[in-house]
Amino acid sequence: MKTKSLLFAIVLAALSAGAFAFEWGGALANYTRIKGKDFSSLKLDQVDDLSLWIKTPFDKDGKLYLAAEGLYEFEYDAAAKKNYNRLDLSLLKFQGSWDFSQKKISLSAGRFVFSDYTGLIMRQGSDGLFLSCEFSRAAVQAYASYTGLLNANIVKMLDHPKDTFKVDSESVYCLAQKYAAAALSVSFPSLFSKHTLALQALGTFKLEGVSYNRIYATLFMTGPVWQSLYYSASATMSFASYDGAAADISNLSRACLNYYLPFKSLAFGLGAVYASKDFRGFTKCDAFASLADPQYSGLVKVEATASIKPISVLLAKAGAGLVFDAGDSTGYRGVEWSASVDWQVFSDAKIGASYVQYLDKDKSESNKVQFSINALITF
Repeated sequence: MKTKSLLFAIVLAALSAGAFAFEWGGALANYTRIKGKDFSSLKLDQVDDLSLWIKTPFDKDGKLYLAAEGLYEFEYDAAAKKNYNRLDLSLLKFQGSWDFSQKKISLSAGRFVFSDYTGLIMRQGSDGLFLSCEFSRAAVQAYASYTGLLNANIVKMLDHPKDTFKVDSESVYCLAQKYAAAALSVSFPSLFSKHTLALQALGTFKLEGVSYNRIYATLFMTGPVWQSLYYSASATMSFASYDGAAADISNLSRACLNYYLPFKSLAFGLGAVYASKDFRGFTKCDAFASLADPQYSGLVKVEATASIKPISVLLAKAGAGLVFDAGDSTGYRGVEWSASVDWQVFSDAKIGASYVQYLDKDKSESNKVQFSINALITF
């Protein structure tokens, strides 16, 4: 809690230093989930969030500013018959941007979210620096961060299967694993015919206990195919070394097609992901919406989605996906389907409902069904 107090004091000191303006706001969110292995075993999982944010610029154009956001979360898990209370500082960032004749430079420092190009390897908040230099035909970005001050009950990272890091789920703020992360990216927007090419190197390095170092090299492309049809594709090679052993080499590949129609904002998507047996990302990223596992490792996932806005304030989505084993054994594993509706009641109020179910081919204990209702009020 000393860390939290120090960070809060820094925010207050910065705000009192003479800013141009002061903005603040917040949100109340409710997530009511009923889930289980089948309809006869459904249990309640209730989550309520209160978040507050502040933002203060240090120049009249708003290109230099400090932003912070705090979170209180309450959860009741009927299956475990337990209550959980959590606190988090999800954002504490100084942001600056400077425009020059042929380039733009941006700097972020503090705690903020970073995502790799795939969105499946690292997608989380951390404490660090992000520097971006945008030129007329290219952009270069550098990132470095530390994870040891994060709340492990909020940000979930993947260790090696042999590691035994214990998360105190009943703690309000449990310090996370100590990793250093660094990334270097080069992108070429509209390289040819509005197609973008990007290269990224990302490394994560364990700073305590048995060493576990991972390096991910990603090639990413996106652009139009024909009229309103767009594609994105990526290929990642991973090199992971545990306890100084020779690196295990693995692959994560992803491809997506998206087609957009002007009628009622109708959109269709088709995607596929392949993750080889030894692949292991950094941030916990569930391969299916209904399952806490599997992660993206030793599987092939094929998914189709559709969305429509029948009226301007209503968004409906549906999707279905198949998963196949791609490890020691191969073949069909299971199927998942989902549907959701979101209604923007007012500009500052939204409610939604969703249903998702997974059926495993052989393991009935892996089956999962979930109904959820959510509401969000911003102020």
